[in-house]
Amino acid sequence: MSAAPPVPGLDRTQLVEVAAADLPRLVPLFDPDHPNLAFVHAVVDGAIPGRAWAHFQNDVPVSCLVATTAPFCLAAGAMTPAFFTQAKALLAGHGEVQLVYPPGPGTGAWAKQAGFAAGRRVHFTRTHFAFIAPAPAVPDGYALVRIDGETFSRLDSPMARSIFGTRAQYAEKAVGFALVKDGQVAADGHGVIGGGLIELGANTHPDHRRKGLAFVVLAAVSRWGSGQGLRSVITCHAGKTPSIALARKLGLTEELSYPIAKATC
Repeated sequence: MSAAPPVPGLDRTQLVEVAAADLPRLVPLFDPDHPNLAFVHAVVDGAIPGRAWAHFQNDVPVSCLVATTAPFCLAAGAMTPAFFTQAKALLAGHGEVQLVYPPGPGTGAWAKQAGFAAGRRVHFTRTHFAFIAPAPAVPDGYALVRIDGETFSRLDSPMARSIFGTRAQYAEKAVGFALVKDGQVAADGHGVIGGGLIELGANTHPDHRRKGLAFVVLAAVSRWGSGQGLRSVITCHAGKTPSIALARKLGLTEELSYPIAKATC
């Protein structure tokens, strides 16, 4: 992932909202190796809720900001100081923001000037085309089920709700598996699907942690994705040791580390 050079001349970046029908025009701004690329395609495809803004020159987008309803926001194209300032203003009221942006000379300083703090995430993916995650062994007393709308409504997972929206949206557009015990969802794993990728995420109820349940549900989602020809991806904060260990246990390999700009907006 690399930043496009700033537009020559004065910094006249002006981000305007992009209509849903025009969202596909933004996709070429994102490199194929852009982290969290599944989220971009999922917003463009209408698989998860989100909004987007872009700066146009001669009716051609040269930079853009894609915001999911979760903390994850993604920037691409020609970065400028005004881009980060306007992004911060446009995201007012969003809550927690983790902005993925293309690294380049000055970009980290521009983000800091706009009021963002620096952070890093790491990106894991499969090592070869024929990769299939290990088959999970379901622990005694638990049932592994495909998440439907009714199961989604019972999840103790604020992140899943913020990414996928309503139970109806989830049932129509998303895929996930849960481990259920005594009627309670003990762990849930999900995949954000887009651009040939499936980005994995999981949540475990506090009463059921340290039992390896996240591995079981994520392996189920990853194996489902492999059956659909999707490449599994996991991203996490660079210092989040349990998530890194989980990605490696699934058979994924660290591909890159990348900067993010963090803020509460």
